[in-house]
Amino acid sequence: MSWHGHMALPLAAMFLALFGRAAPGAANSSFAVAVEGPAAVPYGEDALVNCSTTCPAAEAAGGLETSLAKELLRRGPGWLAVQLRNVTEPRARLLCYFTCFGQRKTAALTLEAYRFPDPLLAISAPNASLHEPVAVECSAVPSQPPGLQLWLRSNRWAQASGTEGHVRLELTAREEDDGLEFVCEAELLVGNQTLRKSSAPATLRVFYGPRMDEAGCPHRQNWTEGQEVTLRCSARGNPPPRVQCAQHGRPFPVAEAWTAARAHAGTYLCRAINRLGETERVVEVLVDYYDPPVLPAVLPVVAVLVAALLAGIIYGIYYRKKKIQEYELRKKQRQLEMQQLEMQPLSGHSPEAAASNGSAPAAGP
Repeated sequence: MSWHGHMALPLAAMFLALFGRAAPGAANSSFAVAVEGPAAVPYGEDALVNCSTTCPAAEAAGGLETSLAKELLRRGPGWLAVQLRNVTEPRARLLCYFTCFGQRKTAALTLEAYRFPDPLLAISAPNASLHEPVAVECSAVPSQPPGLQLWLRSNRWAQASGTEGHVRLELTAREEDDGLEFVCEAELLVGNQTLRKSSAPATLRVFYGPRMDEAGCPHRQNWTEGQEVTLRCSARGNPPPRVQCAQHGRPFPVAEAWTAARAHAGTYLCRAINRLGETERVVEVLVDYYDPPVLPAVLPVVAVLVAALLAGIIYGIYYRKKKIQEYELRKKQRQLEMQQLEMQPLSGHSPEAAASNGSAPAAGP
């Protein structure tokens, strides 16, 4: 038995404590009757109702009057539990009664049977192409009681509300709409209670061919020789496109780290491809480099060469002067020898002189 059935005894005990138990046979004893049960149940379900009294007479007769199908589950002194079967009446009146020493008292309860339909979410083209019209609809069958409120919500769009029918949103699929998630929500006021339900979420996918622009694939990229760099080139698209770049027909990896060199400078042709098409973009790579100054390294060598050249020139001048002096000295010596020879007598030479000059006559036999 549910907890409603177990509530009858404590409830009766409470009334007895409040009003007291009169002596048996007291015809005008004061007593009370109470009824406990749900104010609303889903259409077609069962409901448990408890009736109780504070009448001191153990033989006090009681029951539940209703147009609904019912079944007595249990009863005891001053209480009874009744199961209502297949509640379908929109508003049913329940009347608990007890007769105590010939006096009859009642307690009433109104029970509502409500229909709270599940909200339904539908997307006309959940896998849309770019610029394709798309309708998103949130709907539900009529509720009981009337007054069902519907909301169409998304993670990026403002909600649209409606009552008793459907909410429809029409849009033209854009790139930024890819991944847009929708949910259909419903609210129903039953008595003083607000009931809520939500549909399963649905996602809009937007498919389109590759797109390449300056943000993802800059036309001009500057690198510095010796630094770690990457060729930046990406593309938008759904399905995600594959991007390939080449320099002079040779593939060059995209988004991979490289050490920049002067040979990397030049023009690259990048191509993005998916099943809906392809597109191309030209990328110019400039490589900045730095050559250390040549003059400081060359100056010592030049200084040595100049010094050697000057030394050679000086030595050459000195050597030439020396040779000229030696030549002049030999020339003067020969002139002096010639003058001495000219000053000697040409005739009357003594035999000794002739012998000395190599002109002596040969000796006789």
